[in-house]
Amino acid sequence: MADNYDEGLNKYNEYIEKMKHLDSGINILLDEFKKNYVIIKMNPNNEEYQQQFQNIINSLAEILSQLFKISNSVQVNIDDINKNLFELNVLITQEREKNRELKRKLGMVEHTGNASSEMIKNYKDIYNMNYLRNWSLLLSSILCMGAIGIIYKNPRV
Repeated sequence: MADNYDEGLNKYNEYIEKMKHLDSGINILLDEFKKNYVIIKMNPNNEEYQQQFQNIINSLAEILSQLFKISNSVQVNIDDINKNLFELNVLITQEREKNRELKRKLGMVEHTGNASSEMIKNYKDIYNMNYLRNWSLLLSSILCMGAIGIIYKNPRV
């Protein structure tokens, strides 16, 4: 069952190799295309140059069609993987339901935590509350001293 789901994921290297193969030849073809384009524009009546130019265009079209095939294959593979993931999601949901039912049969109470983890969480909450209280006391003391200083400042005579 797991092999069926991994099959689509293993095609990655195959696609990379195909892309590298196409990439290796396209730069040479593009250089030839540039060179022959200039030559064909300078000598539009020469049949040999026109034939070479047409061969290069055909080669580029072949590469584009192979790229389209690879793109289409990747899209089909993505669709298959998505379909398999959806099936796995359904199976996971079913297993979660079974797990809940089995826990209920065992008498376990859901949404309760382990006592030690709850105590740790409570200590963290207590620490955070005291930390905030200490900072607020410090800030309010500073503000009070500043207010008293302003009020009882020596009057100017």
